[in-house]
Amino acid sequence: MSHLSRRALLQAGAAVLPLGFAGLSFSQDKFPSKPVTLIVPQPAGGDADVVCRSIQTKMQEVLGQAVIIDNRAGAGGNIGTALGAKAAPDGYTVTFVNQGTMALNPNLYPSTGYKVDSFAPVTWLTSIDLVVVAHPSVPANNLKEFLELTKKEPGKFTYGTAGNGSANHLAGEMLKSMAKVDITHVPYKGGAPAIVALLGGEISTVVAFPLAALPHVKAGKLKALAVTGKKRSKALPDVPTVAESGVSGYEFSSWMGLTVPKGTPDAVIQRIHVAASAALKEKEVVEKLLAGMTEPVAAGPKEFGELIQREGDRWSRLIKQYGMKID
Repeated sequence: MSHLSRRALLQAGAAVLPLGFAGLSFSQDKFPSKPVTLIVPQPAGGDADVVCRSIQTKMQEVLGQAVIIDNRAGAGGNIGTALGAKAAPDGYTVTFVNQGTMALNPNLYPSTGYKVDSFAPVTWLTSIDLVVVAHPSVPANNLKEFLELTKKEPGKFTYGTAGNGSANHLAGEMLKSMAKVDITHVPYKGGAPAIVALLGGEISTVVAFPLAALPHVKAGKLKALAVTGKKRSKALPDVPTVAESGVSGYEFSSWMGLTVPKGTPDAVIQRIHVAASAALKEKEVVEKLLAGMTEPVAAGPKEFGELIQREGDRWSRLIKQYGMKID
């Protein structure tokens, strides 16, 4: 039996290595060759779900494969986000993230089930101002009047949220702290259930994400008391900001984006970003989002990664400053 020399073995290995890398490149070039799952860590009907379904069709067209939305709500978004963190880094599992799951929860929960650096940023989808909405039975037509009511009857009124540690929870706690009022927090398993509870009169108010809330405002089923941004919204020009309503210095905005597991090839990340970015430039999508006080951003991995880092640092400071805790 003949024996290969060490040199021959090394030469054989060197010949095989390029083939291996060529195979990897070929695999990336073919991406996607099967449906892509988009995990949304919130229930159907909420703002996250609305945004993802708005971009779904165009993303499918650009990728040439189905994009399957998988709603995995619970624990303020931690359950679905943790699931996404454990996925294979091949681009076939994309995880929707937002201010809550990337900047708030890691600073509030003892354990989220995932680490922020387990994800690679793909696309910064949107920037959003929230809106304070109330049930029609609340005897106030604006936030200033509502805050006066809460001071006369501390503890009587309630505000619902998408859950402990969610963006609207933090927005509500900031409002309580800065306005020096006593309003009881009622957490739900997502923004959509909170809006349903508000429509049913179970709670007084919600500091809501607008895509899910504004249709009910326009239908006369809810009252818009204030918007949380620095300036008034074009979608609600007659509704004052929180700062205009007597809470000087108050400003709150949120954001949404897409991520994949860390280690996903850059070429695959870029393919997903191109698809998401194309969807956010569709006229119908832009009009729908802007009508819901949601601004399309479509920034890429670098800018989105910088935002996540910046927001994590910022909310670490603010959560300590306001003494915010999980109920």
